[in-house]
Amino acid sequence: MATLQSLRNRAGIFLTVLIGLALLAFILGDLFNNGNSIFQDNDTVGKVDGEKIKLQEYQNEIESTENFYKMTQGISLNDEMQTQLRESVWRQLVSDKILAKVYENAGVDVSANEILDMVAGNHISPMMRQFFTDPNTGIYNSVAATNFVQAVNSADPNMVDPRSMQIWENIQANMIRERLNTKYMVALTKGLYTTKAEKEAEAALRSKTADVAFVGVRYTSIPDSAITVKKSEVEKVYNQHKENYKVDATRDIVYVTFPITATEEDVENVKNSVADMISDFSVAEDAAAYAQMNSQNPSDSRFLTEAQLPSVLASAVANLKEGEVFGPYREGDSYKISRLVSVAQRPDSVKAAHILLRNNAAKADSLFAAAKKGANFAAMARTFSEDPGSAVNGGDLDWFTDGMMVPEFNEACFTGAKGDIVKVESQFGIHIIKIQDKGVAVKKYNFATIDKGIEYSSKTHQMVYSEAQTFATQHTTRAAFETAIDTLNLVKRYGNNIRQNSYSVNNLRSARDLVKWAFKAEVGEVSELFEINDQFVIALLVKEQEKGYASVEDVEAVITNDIKKDKKATLVAEAVKGMTLAQIAEKYNTKVDSASHVNYAINSVSGAGLEPALVGQIMTAAENAQSGVVRGQNGAYVFSVKQFEANPSAAEYSNAQQVNSFSNYAYQVLLDVETEDNRIKFY
Repeated sequence: MATLQSLRNRAGIFLTVLIGLALLAFILGDLFNNGNSIFQDNDTVGKVDGEKIKLQEYQNEIESTENFYKMTQGISLNDEMQTQLRESVWRQLVSDKILAKVYENAGVDVSANEILDMVAGNHISPMMRQFFTDPNTGIYNSVAATNFVQAVNSADPNMVDPRSMQIWENIQANMIRERLNTKYMVALTKGLYTTKAEKEAEAALRSKTADVAFVGVRYTSIPDSAITVKKSEVEKVYNQHKENYKVDATRDIVYVTFPITATEEDVENVKNSVADMISDFSVAEDAAAYAQMNSQNPSDSRFLTEAQLPSVLASAVANLKEGEVFGPYREGDSYKISRLVSVAQRPDSVKAAHILLRNNAAKADSLFAAAKKGANFAAMARTFSEDPGSAVNGGDLDWFTDGMMVPEFNEACFTGAKGDIVKVESQFGIHIIKIQDKGVAVKKYNFATIDKGIEYSSKTHQMVYSEAQTFATQHTTRAAFETAIDTLNLVKRYGNNIRQNSYSVNNLRSARDLVKWAFKAEVGEVSELFEINDQFVIALLVKEQEKGYASVEDVEAVITNDIKKDKKATLVAEAVKGMTLAQIAEKYNTKVDSASHVNYAINSVSGAGLEPALVGQIMTAAENAQSGVVRGQNGAYVFSVKQFEANPSAAEYSNAQQVNSFSNYAYQVLLDVETEDNRIKFY
């Protein structure tokens, strides 16, 4: 019994361990299968020279840059702009991480005094100039710049406008980045010097131009059958110059699209739906509000001259009475009806200045009263306005036309009198406005317009979806996919060299899901159905290229072409030995060309094209001496310099030019470190 009990106890322990191992295997298996291994680093978007870039760091930089753009430009970013911004932020982040180590090792930094110098000293930052230069005078306002910096660096954080603080942080970061780069490059290039011999040699080439006679034997005039390029020769060139064939990870796909477009029935239905609103629109008490509420693409009600009206309205306005509705009429991809709300004489434009206070009604009342009593409006705007773009100019907004400003602001300016001081509220806050001047009064028309875009119906969407889905489910292999394209007479489209951070494929915008699929799929795999920009897309992955070196096969055509040029140039050299230019021209059924003023600084020759090797040989040749064969880009050339002439426009080769050339090269070398970009896992 004791033995039996012992076995039972041990069996219990064994079963417990077995169940525990099974559960662990299940959990780990699930993690591995879903690509979320506990051993993976799931918050790293990339690496720069071994240093990780965390997802949160990248997202914070994107958010900061996007907010800066919105505040300074006053507009929201669309999908394409956000894509460009993400790429720009990534490049800057990578650059900053690389150069931070370079600057630290070199002992380069930027002091507080240097920042002050870039704000109000002798070395004003270009970004500060951009924000604080008076557009009317072109003069940098150092007082306004200093006041702005002092305000955002206030000892009391509660007194600082967060928007102004973020603008300053972005400006300051760019100022420091600019100064660090300048200081480092200056130190780096101090050791550069153009020797007297270099200057003289360069001057000799720059100080003259050449008049030449030449014969060009185009490579295309020599049949490929005259030479042979062996596979081993291609491989030899590839191995010798392998570093020239570095490539990023890319994918090639072929795909078909099933566009979803409005049918004639859909168009007629949209027209009728707009027409059905005419009776209610005609009697609506507030036509503008009714139009806003019922428009698919609402637009602000604004006064326009006859010349500014859409052509269809301009041709009808003379016969319309106030309150009358015109339409429906088609304009582009919309059907519209327009009600003439009013006709008025209004200035063609207005010149005004303003002071903006976002959330301080008491302060606004005080400034408004002071302005009405004749206080210096420009001085108050520079000190108190929360619109940094106009505050630096004393609140001046210059001239603007009807409808350019928000409605409340616009009406106050266009209905007020010259010299009036008025106060209005808008979505941006409280505006104290000084109407400085008004243009000539002209007849204007105010229309309220209901706009409904022509769109495909759900019925049309379902019809195209069924067609695309049938194709996708019936052709899931490469052979079936490619055969069906021909059988069904579909257009075969190609998406080549797709990079992992692409957001579009040819004209397919917002195709990120398609790109991500391409980098997960295997060659020969057919995709699921993607809906992209009003079309259904099915793709086939035909090629994958990982980051590294292009294969010999991928670059074989390029290498072969270069080898062919070399061999054809050699054939020409052997064939024309002892011949004059005229004899060479006769042999190859061409002519002796002439070119004047061949210049060392320009790598082209009239009649030959872009040929740097030919230009170099010409400028170092002796007069009236026939050259040997020069292997060019487009052909093999033989020339004779008729004469050299002085080149009075030649610029002296200076040390500064060498330094500038070196700086650009050095910057690229510094950034040439190993980077790893894994953003495709998150975006």
